[in-house]
Amino acid sequence: MQRRQFITGAGAMSLAACASSPSVREPTASKPYWKNFAPVRSDMSRVTRTLVGLRPYRPQGYRLDWEVMGEKTVVHSYGHGGCGVTMSWGTSVVAADYASDTGVEDVAVLGCGVQGLTAALVLARRGHNVTIYAEDLPPHTTSNIAGVLWMPTTYYDDNEVTPEWLSWNRKLIRMAWLGFIPYVNRPGYGVYWADHHALSQRQPNNWNALPGGNDLYPELSLTEGQGNLFDYPFQQRFKAMIIDPDYYLDAILKDAQLAGARIEQRSFSDLSDVMALPQSTIVNCTGLGAGALFGDDTIKPVRGQLTHLLPQKDITYSYVAPTSNGVLYMFPRKTGIVLGGTTDYGEWGRDPNPDEIRRMVEGHGELASRISA
Repeated sequence: MQRRQFITGAGAMSLAACASSPSVREPTASKPYWKNFAPVRSDMSRVTRTLVGLRPYRPQGYRLDWEVMGEKTVVHSYGHGGCGVTMSWGTSVVAADYASDTGVEDVAVLGCGVQGLTAALVLARRGHNVTIYAEDLPPHTTSNIAGVLWMPTTYYDDNEVTPEWLSWNRKLIRMAWLGFIPYVNRPGYGVYWADHHALSQRQPNNWNALPGGNDLYPELSLTEGQGNLFDYPFQQRFKAMIIDPDYYLDAILKDAQLAGARIEQRSFSDLSDVMALPQSTIVNCTGLGAGALFGDDTIKPVRGQLTHLLPQKDITYSYVAPTSNGVLYMFPRKTGIVLGGTTDYGEWGRDPNPDEIRRMVEGHGELASRISA
């Protein structure tokens, strides 16, 4: 089987339209524009749920390749950290390319999170007979717990990846961005633009090198001093895609089924169960489970906890803010306001931490109070 080029098909042609454009630095704001923003009503009485997810993290970056195992060809696409949704229209399409290159009609996909669903959708639309095998289905997958702000970060260790991998990753970031664009404001998919603010006490080092290229972040600007959200000294502001997995995963699951993919709910105790599948081409999108199934001891959990508040229609902005009590971020959704800011490496526990709930709720409440002040 010949490995395809990194960017294939319509994605390659579309990338030509993503020519880099220079970023423009705004003058220092003369007044705090954000005083017109509605404050997030963050208090414990408005908490609706707290979810804990285990991100599948590999310091070397996600695994995206294929190997021959006996009479099977196994395509691997896992280890995306907290960016499985964000990167799905890049890595999953390449995984589907590798599977198509085997020349077989029947393909098995392991996992029903966003990586598995996207690969299955692409393969089914190409005419393959696709069966998704998974123990957990939406809304009970790790992907359902994700944030999601479209800005792929913190899913690899800079000291562990090669320049070649980084170059490839940049192309896949751009491919993933293009894949989501047709879904923005499309009814039922939960993808829309938000006015995002990346706040800092110091000038960002990555001002000229946002993931994938600055041209992927419309209306990008850097403002310093008075006028920034919550009066932070430095602020990167741009339009960012918010993806609500409560809508999005259900929608692409239906799309995959309409394209002909079928689902068989089952678990795999070990590799022999996988090798017993009738399909000779298998796409492995098992996330953290790939460690035990395929003997990958490089994949580790990164625990993340998200607290949801009652929805507010007037919240159309998002932010990431370092505070004296840790990093906090807020993403608005129709289903609720998502509060986050935990990254616990190597932690397997799935029970919500009450102290973290209070830290988030009170921390976001303190930030919100600056709008009203």
